[in-house]
Amino acid sequence: MSKMNRIMVKGKPFLSLGGQSHNSSSYVLDKMGPTWRSVHAIGGNTLATPIPWDAFEPEEGVFNRKYVTDIIDEARRQDLKLSFLWFATWKNGTMQYCPAWVKRDTERFPRCLQKDGTAIHQLSAHQRASLEADKKAFCELIRLIREYDGDEQTVIAVQIENEAGIQGGTRRDFGPLGQAAFESPVPEELIRYCEENPGSILAGIWQENGKKKGAAWAETFGYYGAEAVTTYAIARYIDEICGAGKEIYPGLFMYLNVWLGGGVRGIGQNLAGIDWPSGCATIHNLDIYRAVLKHIDTVAPDNYQSSLFRHREVTDAYAHPEKGNPLYVPESASRGVNIGQMFYAFAEKKAIGYHIFGCESCLNPDLETPNAAGQETLHNFTMLDNVKTILFDYQDRGKVRSAVQEDGEGGVVLSGFDGGWQMRVLFNSFAAGDWPSSDYRHRLRGSAPQDKPEPGRMLVFQESEKVFYFVGENTRVTIEPLPPMDGSIPNLYASATLMHTNSETVSVTEGHFDETGRYVTDLVRSGDESRHSVWLRWDVGVVRVEMV
Repeated sequence: MSKMNRIMVKGKPFLSLGGQSHNSSSYVLDKMGPTWRSVHAIGGNTLATPIPWDAFEPEEGVFNRKYVTDIIDEARRQDLKLSFLWFATWKNGTMQYCPAWVKRDTERFPRCLQKDGTAIHQLSAHQRASLEADKKAFCELIRLIREYDGDEQTVIAVQIENEAGIQGGTRRDFGPLGQAAFESPVPEELIRYCEENPGSILAGIWQENGKKKGAAWAETFGYYGAEAVTTYAIARYIDEICGAGKEIYPGLFMYLNVWLGGGVRGIGQNLAGIDWPSGCATIHNLDIYRAVLKHIDTVAPDNYQSSLFRHREVTDAYAHPEKGNPLYVPESASRGVNIGQMFYAFAEKKAIGYHIFGCESCLNPDLETPNAAGQETLHNFTMLDNVKTILFDYQDRGKVRSAVQEDGEGGVVLSGFDGGWQMRVLFNSFAAGDWPSSDYRHRLRGSAPQDKPEPGRMLVFQESEKVFYFVGENTRVTIEPLPPMDGSIPNLYASATLMHTNSETVSVTEGHFDETGRYVTDLVRSGDESRHSVWLRWDVGVVRVEMV
């Protein structure tokens, strides 16, 4: 069964920009008013919201179909797409969203045990009963979505589980089935993966422990063996559920999300089961998931990282469409480093979708208008929406680049464009009354007072050797030829003002792309509005520049 590299809606790739509701928002439809409004307020086109197992199957074999169809109906009225989050066996490393009939029957649905025999609030991934029950309910949900919505395609994606793993003070299940699995030989498919991917993290651990075959987990992977056996069991569990769902609705995008570990720098005590759910698809566990997953369309990171290094580390690790793992970010922060790095993800890492978590928290106390964090997201989503009809094509051809401001940085230089051009990019030069600014509308507006200005960022699309399209915020660009190869430096390079003025353009316009991807001019910039660099603000649409 082939996996999907894009979210598809009626046969066409769909750029999903959205908000994920808070965890309990979808239990009562009448209380979801702020949720719907928040997605509109941030400029999103998709709401990601839970379908909890306990709400969908409150009694065994009794499914609350109207609960699901009511949400779909309201999304249609709101003109929004939906991504359903199947909160079932796992939610943040626990079993909170399991129905009461599952929670109460600990004999049929055994819990994970700590080494001293203490049961934790987590189902064991090594037994079939909960897997079969979860799978049955999931298939009912997918069948309902296909039958009720297969033609309209309001529901565009389904997340299977949520941050699956053991978050309970143990790296593995010490119950009878878990112990038996830990003492069993490591499956051949993992050894084969290590042999075929000698540079992978998993292969490195295997090599350090003697490259054993037919040995148990601790002998094969040393210290990592305890988390590895948990990871393998959970990956197989989720992929089986996904495979059953894909048999029913093959065209529906299905993914799993990740509570991140500490990466190369580590975090907290750096212990699975404490600092992240053991068995979750963290960076160091990704190889096992890649070896096991046959049906999941992508493993998607919940990227809240607040430092540039850690944020990029996550983006780079999970952006591998060539390995069947396109970059989709189902949860992220509405402010901070994420606002700029979202552009890096779409330009350099071919992201296919991006969502902000807790979208209701992007509203002011009136629960209507976006607050400061919501406004930054609105700006990003507006710019990305402006280029949605060309984005995937330019990604595929490698013709889209980003420039993103880092803390304390005034500008960057981009090179390597067809035609021998380079771009000098200047960030945050739009203070009120600043000249040269932009046009009279933006000079009058200036920059709103902020504790910290929005980061400068832009996307640039190269159509041909002399034509570029831009979207950006708090950014200025000068397009200039590279200096001569003979080592001389033209006089124009000695003055930024002269270079701005003498960077010859045929035209600079503001416009938009129609549904076919054709650029339509809405406004022409000339004179004062074009002679002091190409300025970019989030609300000017797409800026097209043609060089002489």
